[in-house]
Amino acid sequence: MGLSKFFQSLTNSAVRRELYEFTRGESKFYYTSGDKPVQDGETIYEAITLTRSSIDSSSDLEKNSIDIIFALNSEFAQDCLRSALEENILVKVSKLQFGTISTLWQGRVTAVKPEGVEITLKCETDYTSLGRAGARYKYQRTCCHDLYGKGCKLDKLLWGIQTTVKSVDKLNVQLRNLSVDDNYFRLGMLQSNAGVNVAIESSTGQSVTLIRRLDTLSSQITTDVALSEYNIAKIELEQAIANRDALDPLSPTYEQDFQNAKNIVEQKQVVFDLAAQSVFFVTVYPGCMKSLTACHRFGNTNNFLGFPYMPEDNPTTTRIV
Repeated sequence: MGLSKFFQSLTNSAVRRELYEFTRGESKFYYTSGDKPVQDGETIYEAITLTRSSIDSSSDLEKNSIDIIFALNSEFAQDCLRSALEENILVKVSKLQFGTISTLWQGRVTAVKPEGVEITLKCETDYTSLGRAGARYKYQRTCCHDLYGKGCKLDKLLWGIQTTVKSVDKLNVQLRNLSVDDNYFRLGMLQSNAGVNVAIESSTGQSVTLIRRLDTLSSQITTDVALSEYNIAKIELEQAIANRDALDPLSPTYEQDFQNAKNIVEQKQVVFDLAAQSVFFVTVYPGCMKSLTACHRFGNTNNFLGFPYMPEDNPTTTRIV
């Protein structure tokens, strides 16, 4: 290697480059704020317009949070903005200098905020939530428990209603086969086919209004034709299984009859599995206004932690004690 190339290589290795690794579910995204891509083994960090706020070293965990700022045209940042953080997004910020990669900061994305021509990902360390002071139970009229939480003790699985999505229009989701009163699901939740939960603001008939958009629901719409084919295939499969199980083992033709019945079940299973690929089940859970009346609807007043009969006025200011 010539002397000039040696010094050029040394200079390049001394240049500090920052690397960003985002993990969302099973997918990983690699970016660098440098002017050209960086390769680390089989991993390639794409060079994009990317900046961040300073990293503070402090005993105050709240000050260890950082903002990572993308250009508005960043496909990854736009996807985070549309999905409203349906999944946890983990972040690792590293530096590459002198051929060595070292970690500067790691945590998770907690909020996404568009600002002019930029999209900001607000991130905090995994320890930040542990460092926050938790709110204690309060003396109030409404119940202090989280619905379906440990204090509430309601079994969430017993109250969920499985259904399918007929249509999605922004926050409004049209479902099927719901025979409940209006606002039965208010302050409840909808769980998508992918297991993502989103709160329900209100409900009327077969329609629920979500508190925020859930873009992935658009890919989980089940058509009437698909649902009909699924139900027919399910009935035929169940009937084939029942016919197979009803065979008399003492019959002289039992082995042949069983094999024939088994083949039919396998054929029906294939048809059912194919039909099931076009049907997406979601689950909706009723909400609770945290009042004693609402708790009574669940038959759960024994676990109600509120004070519905607390006086509105301070007796020391309205009467002589």
